[in-house]
Amino acid sequence: MEFPVQNDSVEGRHAKSPLASEPKPRAYPGGAASFFGALKNPPRQLRWFLGSFFLFAIILIIYRPLLPGSFVIDDASLTGPDNPLVNGTLTPRTIWFQTDFTLATFGWWVQRQVWGENPAGYHAVNLALHALSGILLWRLLARLKISGAWLAAAWFAVHPVCVNSVARISELKNTLSLPFFLLAFLGYLHYEALALYPGNRSPSEGPHSRHRATFWYGASLLAFVMSLLSKTTAVMLPVLLLAGAAWERRRITRSDLLHTTPFFILSLAFGLMSVWFQKHQALVTAHLTLQSPSFGERLAGAGQDIWFYAGKVFWPVNLSVVYPQGKSNTDSVAAWFPILGLGLVLALGWWFRRSWGRHALFGLGCFIISLIPVLGFFESQFLTIGRVSDHLQYLPMIALLALAVAGLATLPGKTIFRGVAIVVILTLSVLTFHRARVFAAQESLVRDTLAKNQSAWTAHNDLGIVLVKRGDYEGAAHEFQNALQGNPDYADARLNLGLALLIQGQPDEAQRQFLAVLQVKPYEPLAHKQLGEILAGQGKDPEALYHLKVALRFKPDADARLALASLYYKNGDTRSAVEELYRGLALNPDQADALNNLAWILATDANAEVRSGTEAVQRAEQACRLTNYKQSAMISTLAAAYAEAGRFPEAIATAEKAVKMQTAGGDARMAEINKQLLTLYRSGKPYHASQAGDKNR
Repeated sequence: MEFPVQNDSVEGRHAKSPLASEPKPRAYPGGAASFFGALKNPPRQLRWFLGSFFLFAIILIIYRPLLPGSFVIDDASLTGPDNPLVNGTLTPRTIWFQTDFTLATFGWWVQRQVWGENPAGYHAVNLALHALSGILLWRLLARLKISGAWLAAAWFAVHPVCVNSVARISELKNTLSLPFFLLAFLGYLHYEALALYPGNRSPSEGPHSRHRATFWYGASLLAFVMSLLSKTTAVMLPVLLLAGAAWERRRITRSDLLHTTPFFILSLAFGLMSVWFQKHQALVTAHLTLQSPSFGERLAGAGQDIWFYAGKVFWPVNLSVVYPQGKSNTDSVAAWFPILGLGLVLALGWWFRRSWGRHALFGLGCFIISLIPVLGFFESQFLTIGRVSDHLQYLPMIALLALAVAGLATLPGKTIFRGVAIVVILTLSVLTFHRARVFAAQESLVRDTLAKNQSAWTAHNDLGIVLVKRGDYEGAAHEFQNALQGNPDYADARLNLGLALLIQGQPDEAQRQFLAVLQVKPYEPLAHKQLGEILAGQGKDPEALYHLKVALRFKPDADARLALASLYYKNGDTRSAVEELYRGLALNPDQADALNNLAWILATDANAEVRSGTEAVQRAEQACRLTNYKQSAMISTLAAAYAEAGRFPEAIATAEKAVKMQTAGGDARMAEINKQLLTLYRSGKPYHASQAGDKNR
């Protein structure tokens, strides 16, 4: 198998002046008035346009099920409160060196400003970036003079393994990193042709120019930085650049090492940062732990993973979001078969390196090199779910596809080549369309995952959330329990189980689940909040106050502020209750219960310094408007506010309305209380808590 590479030797690149190979200008009928007459090489330009248009069109067709689509897996959390730019933890100025995947995080924030909660816009951006990667890949492979460059790009564009990256909004880090990665590679090749090996310069690159060479080198470095900021698995680019030099020129020169040094420095810096962040931030923050396998186990597992990924490239069936997690038993000889087989293949390529082996080594080598960051040699959060995932080979699979297409191009006769190419494109397109339909909704995705892997505990948890939204709390609790069977330390599933049990009226069992959550995640705000509310209902006010305060220390929450205010009010500390209600309303100005409770205190508190009739009326009227004047308790509060403000006719009319509503609703107790209050209002007196000695409401 031969890749058509011109001027194979280093000497051959300098044997001829680059100017001598420039084509002469070609005349076009119609002169400048003609569209094509304005182009230097119309057939080539037209091919680029039609090829790019077709890639965009086919991607839009096969990914059509994603539009408008929905948020799946962790999409909503990354475009919502968990994004540090959304929750205010970080700002667009402070984010850049404080998070992993910084540019992708910033991209989610920008899109949220544009699309809000509409998933269609996010999906459209991912599709556009994927199409752009296909076009850039075509350009890169063509620049490397690899046969079938467009076909390899098309196979990549329509490959079903890519769906896991393109269909998930949370995988913007993949779809954003790859275009920059390809631009960096392409830019370096242009620089190389202009400054290092001018004999390899194509006519379109023009004559040697120091400024143009500097531009391409700077553009390549900048694109590489942007790729690393999107996803740090791009760190292997400089190694791939050297691999390309070894393949194309059969050697790596001192110039190659010197001019790739800045790329290696960037790779080392970002790689170390990512390793530190994953180990000391991502895993610690999520309270996740990883086993520490020996190097032998990691190596044996890496061999298995490489063959797994290669298998999915050439036989993309039974794809899953979460694959069954195997374990490398290095005591078994069979565990070493994959890595030994891989070594045998590479050795065979080296043996035949003077012919087809050189090209096979380049393709396989690029594939393996690109996979190194995700083969389990470094601790990472994704390893807690599974060793392999489709989205982890979004970039590496390109090398195998290019190798396969180049090998196909060696077949005799164009008819066979075109026939096989068309059949493969159609087959992959059908598989991708079907896979995109699976990713179109959360329920279809998690059910598909569980059908292929019942031990996928994260999928059980996700299905439980789907059932909660449907109102099937019993079914949801069952799924959360299934998730905990797969991973007893899965705090999110245990927290969700507690919430489902609480909704089903099982506070004691829910309390046990929340306490178990705190054993794994001691500062989980929602668990503390729910425990505080349960304990308050049990009359354990000191314990309830503690948990609510801890919850608020780690996450501002309007509901927790409301619960804490109720506890303060219950214990006679109305000043603290008012402060908490103000803080809660700062978080959620339209929280009707908080408005109502604040209005009641401002209207009825025994302390004149706390009362404010005017503000009480404003708050009570707002609460009533938010509930369309259909809550009798809030109408009662409004009557008390009118009385405190001295507006007794309105207080009487409003209290009478409350009595009618409560009588009609069968709430005899509240109707009787309001009748007593009416007596006060008719006598021109407001109600203050000290008059009845009752501080509870």
